[in-house]
Amino acid sequence: MTGSTASTSSIKLYLVKVSRNELTDEESRRLFEIITLITNLEHIGDIIDKNLRELAEKKIRKRFTFSPEGLAEIRDFHQRVASALSLALNVFATRDIVLARQLFADKAAMREAERHAADSHFQRLRSGRPELIETSAIHLDIIRDLKRIHGHIVSIAYPILESANELRESRLRETKAAAEQREMPSVLIPAPHSGG
Repeated sequence: MTGSTASTSSIKLYLVKVSRNELTDEESRRLFEIITLITNLEHIGDIIDKNLRELAEKKIRKRFTFSPEGLAEIRDFHQRVASALSLALNVFATRDIVLARQLFADKAAMREAERHAADSHFQRLRSGRPELIETSAIHLDIIRDLKRIHGHIVSIAYPILESANELRESRLRETKAAAEQREMPSVLIPAPHSGG
């Protein structure tokens, strides 16, 4: 058992003990939010440890180099994930519904960004440059794993949105404020940037 797995197991065990006490509805909701946070952070750690680390080791071992464009895409995705994590932790701490909705909406933007990155990657592959062919699988796997991490990050907001009755079975309920916000440019999440 790794250190992080032992830590999350200890935290979960403690939370199970807490849940045996008589809790108010509000305390029960918060307990569920904490368990959701811990579980998603654990899944994120597993993706990093079992997938991304192995991809990095393979890239280093084989001395592969990403194209400048491919590296910029990976950096862009990493920045998006880091921004989403910051927002998710803010949502968890404040329980702000507007921010939770923004985080939820970012999931669709991330899906579109993944599609765009894959299309761009395949366009570059058509050029036949050897470094692109060598790193193609690693590049696509990193993008996929960053998107999976992003999905776990967004999941942190679900119990908060559910407790505010903001979710339908498959998506957010549309409110007048949400529709207006959708029409306005986002000012809460900084736009991802490429480069180092």
